[in-house]
Amino acid sequence: MKLLKTPIILLLCAVIAVSVCLTGCDEKEPNFPVALSDTTRSAIELNTDVRKDSDLEKIYRDMLDGMTVRQLNDAYEIKCLRKDDDGYRVIYTGNTRALILRFDNDANWIKADCLRSLYRIAPTRGKFDVLKAGDNVSKVQTADPTCFFPFLADKSSDDLETNHYTEDGYHTRIKYDSDFNIVSVESELM
Repeated sequence: MKLLKTPIILLLCAVIAVSVCLTGCDEKEPNFPVALSDTTRSAIELNTDVRKDSDLEKIYRDMLDGMTVRQLNDAYEIKCLRKDDDGYRVIYTGNTRALILRFDNDANWIKADCLRSLYRIAPTRGKFDVLKAGDNVSKVQTADPTCFFPFLADKSSDDLETNHYTEDGYHTRIKYDSDFNIVSVESELM
């Protein structure tokens, strides 16, 4: 009888250990020092320590100097890591801006100029809810006058999309056709 109890207890312990890891362990992403962030909370909620806008600029300059993702985490703890189709995004929030650092699947920084990394935070997502396919870019400019429109700044640009980050924690991506009319509007938690 005693021999029968031991294997059952061992099996029960193994099942409990596996279920705890499957439900409660935060596994780090490959090549990243942190796990993916909770997708039910925005970057604004996750970044509990709001940084000064000048701190966001310093982080960006440090990246230009060759900082790796591990060094980034050591110097400026990563609290918001998101996965998307192109790789990963690390998001830091400031008083009036958001710093979006994009990485490939191997955790290499996809270097972008300052205007494609530091975004002004717009008031609320509600301003973008009224936009629809077919609307002209001028309607978007009214909704977010501080946004960078790459195709308006450089007429030869083929980057026909804008990104908008809001105080209520949303990221709205708007894609345009060659006549600068909206093709699609997509929103997700920042």
